[in-house]
Amino acid sequence: MKPPQINVQQLISFYFVATERSFSVASEKLFITQPAVTQQIKGLEGQFGVKLVNVKRKRVHLTKAGERLASYSEEIINHVMMAENFLKSYRVSNLHIGVATTLTLYLTPIIDTFKELFSSVRVSVREAPSLTLIEDLLDFKFDICLVGTLQTINKRLHVTRVPRVEGMVLVATPDYPLVRKPEVKWEDLVDYPLIIQSEGSTAREAILQHFASRNLTPMIGAEVDNVECAKQLARQKKGVAFMFLPYIREDVALGKLTIIPVVDGEIRLGIDIVTNQEMPVSPILRAFMGLIDKHFNYPLSKNIP
Repeated sequence: MKPPQINVQQLISFYFVATERSFSVASEKLFITQPAVTQQIKGLEGQFGVKLVNVKRKRVHLTKAGERLASYSEEIINHVMMAENFLKSYRVSNLHIGVATTLTLYLTPIIDTFKELFSSVRVSVREAPSLTLIEDLLDFKFDICLVGTLQTINKRLHVTRVPRVEGMVLVATPDYPLVRKPEVKWEDLVDYPLIIQSEGSTAREAILQHFASRNLTPMIGAEVDNVECAKQLARQKKGVAFMFLPYIREDVALGKLTIIPVVDGEIRLGIDIVTNQEMPVSPILRAFMGLIDKHFNYPLSKNIP
């Protein structure tokens, strides 16, 4: 299918001239000068060699070709307006958020507050490893992503680093063999199955870097995509897992899991708020970022153009 050769702006000008039967009124509605409207009509006529408008005694009359084109132009204008209304409403009625699996708990209160304030907005949230989310953000599938600290940053992204670092703790069941050791070091962990995040997770990268820096190779017992699965495996004595404290606080209080202190180094992970610089920031996204500002007590939105 070949692209149309007609100039849509010229067709829009013709529509208003045909509807109003006046160049001056058409120019007022189009917010352009009357000579500009006249030039648009002459350009349309000249391109196709068809007379469309005939001016007699300062009154605008349409030729037979002009009458036919007027009906087509009305349909086109209606569809253009529908497309425009769709684009306007889409950006103010939809918000697509990506959140790293290990950080969902930190975003939940923000989303709940946003839904209360903007009940008409459709909010979709997808959990996935950080690097998977970043790939989709670059493909314009998200408006904003909350991920772990990125080691490398694509130049198309705008990244705001939250001045807040979260620590991960090692957990297992209270009767797990490792718990009985009086002191646990990183080298002790290689003898026990490790429940770890799946590929693409920045938390996974941080954990493996700790092992690599000590020339240690962990025994991977399971790779998981969500926190609940990791907790379930740990409760079933399938291994030990590094997790953020807020996720396991209740399990620890109920005696289902226990924290194992690791004496020679802890894992700490930062949080990055990421947007695509090629995507315009909508008013709805700006409002959501304002709530992130309040939650983390840091002016994140001011850093995003």
